Amino acid sequence: MKLKRNWLVALPLMVAGAFGTAAAQTTPTPEVKAGAKVAPNEQSAAADALVARLQASGGRVRHLLDEARRQKDVVKTTCLSDKLSQIEVAMKSAKDRQSSLAAAIARNDGEQRDHEFAVVNVLRQRAEQLDAEASQCIGEELGFPGETTRQFTANPNIAPVDPGAPPPIEIVVVPPLPASGYL
Repeated sequence: MKLKRNWLVALPLMVAGAFGTAAAQTTPTPEVKAGAKVAPNEQSAAADALVARLQASGGRVRHLLDEARRQKDVVKTTCLSDKLSQIEVAMKSAKDRQSSLAAAIARNDGEQRDHEFAVVNVLRQRAEQLDAEASQCIGEELGFPGETTRQFTANPNIAPVDPGAPPPIEIVVVPPLPASGYL
């Protein structure tokens, strides 16, 4: 069973390596909302996928770092090296939490299981943020997958204004002072 699960984790990584990191980035991220009840086996599978995404982010940044070193760009190298080291720390912590999650599942400890899964999910979010920051290190603009929508709500307490109408003229009348200079 463990060998089969290892292949399920390794296969997407090999496919992502063969076709580049773009394939790994378009894979939907398994996220569980806070307070949602999730079966232990689903949490374990999702944690495996989250750790795989961490590894994909690390691989992408490592590739960018190698490229920056080949170009002898000290600024990019320094920035990418920092991001990679932070991703590797997150990856190590996520793997530790993944094994703690497996132990909590084996003990049937639901509270600890939910906690470990939440920590793995936060680490994945941090790694994705670091991956985006690594893109900024090399000058790529950040893009967000999916469609962006904006909603505007009009305030009903504001009177409508005709944009083609001239602005209102304000007239100020100052009364003349009496001739004696005193009021």
